[in-house]
Amino acid sequence: MTTYAVVGRPVTRQEGPDKVSGTFLYSADVALPGMIWGKVLRSPFPHARIVNIDATRALGLAGVRAVITGKDTAGMRVGRMVRDVPLLAEDTVRFVGEKVAAVAAVDPDTAEEALTRIDVEYEPLPAIFDPLEAMEPGATLVHEGSPIFASASGPIQPHGNILNHATWSAGDLAQGFRESDLIFEHTFTTTWVHQGYMEPYACVVAIDAAGRMQVWANNKVPYTLRKQLADALGFSEDQIVVNPCGIGGDFGGKSPAMNVPLAYFLSLRSGRPVKMIMSYTEELMAGNPRHPAVVTIKTGVKRDGTFWARHSTVVYNGGAYSGFRGRPGLAGSRDAAGGQYHIPHVQVDSYMVYTNNVPCGSYRAPGQPQVVFAVESHTDMIAHEMGIDPYALRLRNVLQDGQVCATGGRYKHVRGEATLRAAVEAANWGAPKSGPYVGRGISLGQRPQGQSVYSVTVSMDEHARATFYTLVPETGTGAHTVGRQVVAEDLGIPVEDVTAVQMDTDGGPMPRWAPPRACVNNSPSWPPSSTAGRKSGSSSAGVACSSRETRTRVCPSRRWPPERSPPPVPPSPSP
Repeated sequence: MTTYAVVGRPVTRQEGPDKVSGTFLYSADVALPGMIWGKVLRSPFPHARIVNIDATRALGLAGVRAVITGKDTAGMRVGRMVRDVPLLAEDTVRFVGEKVAAVAAVDPDTAEEALTRIDVEYEPLPAIFDPLEAMEPGATLVHEGSPIFASASGPIQPHGNILNHATWSAGDLAQGFRESDLIFEHTFTTTWVHQGYMEPYACVVAIDAAGRMQVWANNKVPYTLRKQLADALGFSEDQIVVNPCGIGGDFGGKSPAMNVPLAYFLSLRSGRPVKMIMSYTEELMAGNPRHPAVVTIKTGVKRDGTFWARHSTVVYNGGAYSGFRGRPGLAGSRDAAGGQYHIPHVQVDSYMVYTNNVPCGSYRAPGQPQVVFAVESHTDMIAHEMGIDPYALRLRNVLQDGQVCATGGRYKHVRGEATLRAAVEAANWGAPKSGPYVGRGISLGQRPQGQSVYSVTVSMDEHARATFYTLVPETGTGAHTVGRQVVAEDLGIPVEDVTAVQMDTDGGPMPRWAPPRACVNNSPSWPPSSTAGRKSGSSSAGVACSSRETRTRVCPSRRWPPERSPPPVPPSPSP
């Protein structure tokens, strides 16, 4: 058995001292000279035609520097995979909270006041909220006119309100049900769940002297954000730099572009850096929560409790747009087949449906918690109706080593049975409960580990102190600390002698001979007095680089005077 000197040992997180002392730099902390504040006006209707927008009164308010509407961003769509989200509503709003206009002003209060002075005339339209009703022929269309949306996998066109239908099957479902002794069918529903991160979405956007878009955002996938922006605005990716900063909680939800495109347009129009921070009211109204789902499971069972056939239908309520998700559908719905159980005959039908609700996004194992809740509740109900112990029913059907799972994969080293037995032993299953208000239950799930290639650049100085330069953000999971431990283990040096430095999106890939372009301190050439000393790495990062006389270029030199003419304008965005 391999033993490690550093990996797996408790160590102080590199960013820990800065976080507990309040000097760690988050996107909301970034302050640039001349910076102004952006705010968004949102729709009060779930579905309505925009008849007219008049921003005259807002533009006349002292301190307002810019106002933009859907006319300024017409034809532009943004999205992680499916680009169906307008930067600002153009002629129709499709959910309560959709962005209608944006303003930039000298301070947040003035920006908020300006929003109240934008006059919008709406014509309410019929709205549809239930995904099952939205699937019916003749239902109100969320996206009328059979639009075709661009996506990373090619053009995609909804069928009515159904954006995506995926199916998986194995065996012969009809035969499986004929051979079953008993058939059980139940329907389960789940609702929206916000990720609940403490830090709301925030961003700062500036346009540098070269006309490049400089971005600070609490986004966990900086390269994906850069591509989203480039696709939406019609830029090449090298015109955009995403600078690293702290992320105050993610849980899967910090991937969409959110207000970054609007901050760009406000910066372009005002000639100033622009900061935008969503309130938590906005987060709950227009963030990207977990998808509600309606899950119907029909299972054929032998008299001894053996699962023999299953047909599952999963309908996800996707909300008004798909661009907050990483794919058109949710692969987690495959678990509705009962991936932790061996079932010879199965079929899963998964639907993603547009409704006039808040658009949904990713939240830890997208699509899977909904169906695991349904599958395990269904399993308990079968056990109750058949008079079988819930543990015994699961033990009878749990996937064994070498068997093929319900969606076609053949697994090795399966530990489902061992896990069940260990859980039952730890919970004293079968023993009397300790009191009248004590509950006890059992459930089983499975989640394959993620797979990807992780690469870093490592340098070492003459004192055997190492620095590893990474493109991966620290979202609170300890990725940078684990990386330091791996480097220390491989090089045989103390973890205290390894420093992690996150690079911006210009930092890699790099020629072997070139020093990495790093952001140890996000804005030394834009030093705001209110955030002096804040860092995206740790305090030791700057010291280590200084002691090694490492010259790391943080950002192009740029300064913003209190008043300035607009910077050089990048090529006009393409519709």
